Amino acid sequence: MSKRMAKLYEKAWNQVVDEATEWRKSIIINNFPYDDPADKRVADDVVKEAIQLAEKWERETKGKITTPAP
Repeated sequence: MSKRMAKLYEKAWNQVVDEATEWRKSIIINNFPYDDPADKRVADDVVKEAIQLAEKWERETKGKITTPAP
């Protein structure tokens, strides 16, 4: 995985968790390592959303020249 994709995945994860409902955010933040199957399903859903978002951003910027953030 490229450093760029790693950064996109991290940014997407943070955005998805930040925009999550309070009960989902609570599970993600407080219940790691998700031993309960219900908690794991919630975490897996958040991961799936973050992956989709990061890969969408990658497709949208493919071939475009971007300036790195300072």
